[in-house]
Amino acid sequence: MKRILYSTITFLLLGIGISLQIKANIGQSVFNAFCMISADLLHIEIGTMINLFNFLFFLIYLYVQPSRPRLKDMVQIAAIMVNGYVINLFTYSVLNHVMIQSYYLQIITFILGLFLATVSLGAFLAMEIVRFPLEGLCIVLSQKSKYSLAKIRMRFDVFFLAGTLILTLMTKHTLYVREGTVISFFLLSRLMGFSYDFHKKHLFLYR
Repeated sequence: MKRILYSTITFLLLGIGISLQIKANIGQSVFNAFCMISADLLHIEIGTMINLFNFLFFLIYLYVQPSRPRLKDMVQIAAIMVNGYVINLFTYSVLNHVMIQSYYLQIITFILGLFLATVSLGAFLAMEIVRFPLEGLCIVLSQKSKYSLAKIRMRFDVFFLAGTLILTLMTKHTLYVREGTVISFFLLSRLMGFSYDFHKKHLFLYR
């Protein structure tokens, strides 16, 4: 019960963290930036757009993986879909009327959101409860190719960055690759690694 309760709380914190990064309005990580401009151009909510991309990655993962889909895979994609709706709830309802005027407060809000999201992701990876579709796809592609997991993940990031910049130039839309993107680049992996190591050492709390 402790494990389920803790995973539920961290799952909510992940959605809140992403919503705070969006509300800060100083740019996003490359994946979120690509999702945001795609959502704006298609006139749909950001959480729904993230869900669509996650579902696409999940379908590709099912196609390229060597084994048959497991029940755990289906549970995981269902959980990921719920996360998108949590993002929509906080972005368009709970935090909808919150206006952050101060630039320094925007920075603080973004870092807080990044902290909540990455610490939650690290906890998920350590507890091995939910594997996000993009991460799972990268692992399978790495296993089936000569490239390392880091190189595969980096190629996806390059694609998201290039796609965001191209769409921005073509549509003259708001640029979502800004200082928040740089902050994410330097802090995301470090915070996630810290959270992963911490939860790996203290997993006995959730067993």
